[in-house]
Amino acid sequence: MKNNLFALSIFSLAVSFVIGCWLISNSLSGIKNYNKKETQHQLLTKSEVANYLGISSEEVQKLTEITNGENSFTSEIPHIKIDKIDYYPKKAIDKWLLNTQLIVVQ
Repeated sequence: MKNNLFALSIFSLAVSFVIGCWLISNSLSGIKNYNKKETQHQLLTKSEVANYLGISSEEVQKLTEITNGENSFTSEIPHIKIDKIDYYPKKAIDKWLLNTQLIVVQ
């Protein structure tokens, strides 16, 4: 009886050891994958914003440049212009979406 109890305790210890090693291995592989993640861009291009919002690039352009008179434009969507290229800050887009109720652009 004593031998059976000793064998059972050794078997339980071995199973616990294997499960513990498996859990540690899974957590370490999760850390490895976390470090490999690509950092997301904070400035999006027109096509990226269109994809992000689920609209066409032409619709993004309409929101970016709304005619406000002769040679004057206003914008509904937050953007930055660098060398004639529009970039859209992702955090500003998210904030703009939360604050926007209705926009009609033709």
